[in-house]
This record gives sequence, structure tokens and C-alpha cells, in this order.
Amino acid sequence: MTPKTKKILKKLLYPTIAILLIFWVYNKIQPEQVLSDLKGANYFWVALAALAGLFSHFIRAVRWKLLIEPMGYKARVRTGFYAVMVGYTVNYATPRVGEVVRCALKSKTDDVPVDKLVGTVFTERVFDVLVMLLVTMIAVFSQYQLIEDFVLKTLNSAEGSGTGELYILGGLVVAGIAGLFVYLWLKKRSNNPPLIQKIIDFIAGLLEGAKSIFKLKRPWLFLFYTGVIWLMYFLVSYLIFFALDGTSHLGLDAAVTTLIVATFAVIIPAPGGLGSFHYFVPQGLLLYGINISLGTSYAIISHGSQMLMIFIAGGLSMLMIWLEERKALQ
Repeated sequence: MTPKTKKILKKLLYPTIAILLIFWVYNKIQPEQVLSDLKGANYFWVALAALAGLFSHFIRAVRWKLLIEPMGYKARVRTGFYAVMVGYTVNYATPRVGEVVRCALKSKTDDVPVDKLVGTVFTERVFDVLVMLLVTMIAVFSQYQLIEDFVLKTLNSAEGSGTGELYILGGLVVAGIAGLFVYLWLKKRSNNPPLIQKIIDFIAGLLEGAKSIFKLKRPWLFLFYTGVIWLMYFLVSYLIFFALDGTSHLGLDAAVTTLIVATFAVIIPAPGGLGSFHYFVPQGLLLYGINISLGTSYAIISHGSQMLMIFIAGGLSMLMIWLEERKALQ
């Protein structure tokens, strides 16, 4: 298979995943209920959620500046925000390419080498992954009984649930310890298969990226901004609950679970989480007794409002970058 063929197939893979997931979701819902939910939604809460999402992207630009400054370059928050928004817009066309575009635009507006910017983006993504894993662990253990009951109910094995918790918890602990030992053992080897070595290098990169945060002049400010970003992500999930009568009773625990599921859904290589978000988020809401149709309504409103906000802000950001370039040439 030629490199050109691989590239074409890769480009076709992402929209194919999105289309298949959307088709799967459509066959599981009641379209009439979804349409009714969308018509009767309170879009005041949707607008607030969109503003929270926009603010998270602005803070991401502020945090990005902290990573650039120690390299001796003057970074502007304004141009960083423009680059972030254009990057998110591009991700809806081709996943992950937006990060490259973001760095290219920032390099053009602030005269910072692209390779150094890619390094800063990698560092912040590493830290975001670690925060996501931490939030996931907290959510799982804080809602352990709910998750266990749901799994046992789904598997039609409610009997013996008293010991089920010990088995599942014990299995998680054993798997974690075993995974740590396997990682340390493989890391010392010099002849790992290519795929295994990529996994080892990825984990090592995560750990190295996390440590690099504390080499900053203001590491605690970086942590603060990270906390604000994830708080805004949480508010996006939580505020949308109030837009629908059927989800308005859900609490903070459901919002945390929805945030985690939504984050993992966006990681899947579908354009901007299209399809994957609409499939997985309703599955997570099943934990709280929300049927698939209502969960899909929630997913459509949540994803659609954020997508619209990104398209508008991304379009305006492209215009502002163009105006900045014209001004610089005068």
C-alpha cells in the first residue's frame, strides 16, 4: 500500500467512524421524542454553557503563554486565543490537525518557532490527560456503588453483589500493580516490538511532560489555570442539564460522569467528536436512569451548541488574524 493510499484511507476513516456512530444512535432513539426535546429546551442554559466553553478556551490561551515565556519569547494572549479557536475549528474537518494549525498560526503572529510551540502543546496535552485520569479515578471511586449496581444489573447478575464489589475493586488494584511492574520491566528492555515501544515512549512522555510543569517560574499559576479550564468543562456538562426537563434533576455527580464520558468520546478519532459524543454520552447517562432518546437530546444540544460557538469564534479569529497580518504589513 502506497503512502498516498494510506493517507486517503486515513482521511476517509474519520468521517466513516462518525457516520456509522450517528447511524447506530439513530436506530436506538425515538426521533419524535428527540425533536420534542429540542423544541422545548431552555436555551438560556445552553447559552451559559457556550460562554463557559468559550471562557475555557480563553484560559487555555492564557495558560499557553506561561509555557512559551520561559523560552524567551514574547507571547500575546490575544493571538494565542485566536490560534486556539482556529485550531478547534480545523479539528472538526480533520482530527488532530488543528493542533498543528494552532502552532503554525501562533508562530506567524508572534514569531515563535513552530517546533518549540509543538513542544508546549504536547506538554499541556500531557497534563490534561493526567488531570482527566485523576478526575476519572475520583469519579469512579466516589460513585463506585452506583457503577457496580449498574454493571451488575446490566449483566443480570444482581445476586452476590455483596462480594462483587470486592472482586471488582481487587481486580482493579491487581491490574494497576501488574501494569506498573510490566511497564517498568518493558522500559528496561531494549528490544521491544515497535508497537510496545511506542506505548512505553508515550507513557514516559506523559510523566516527563508532567514533571516539566514544575520547572516553570509559576507552576502553581499553571495548575490554577488548569483547574479553571476543567471547572468550565464541568459547567458545560452541568448547565445543559437545566435545558431539558428530563435532566434538570441531575446533580453534580452526573455532571462529572458526563464530563468524563464526553472527554473520552472526543478523543476517539471522529471529527470534533461527531458521532462518538452522541453515542457515548447517552450511554453514560443511563447510569442515572436517563433513557437513550433523552440522553441523545442532551448530547445533541451539548455538542451542537459547543460546535456552533467554536465555528463562530473560530471564524472571527481567522478574520482577526488576517487583520493583524494586514496591519503588520502597513
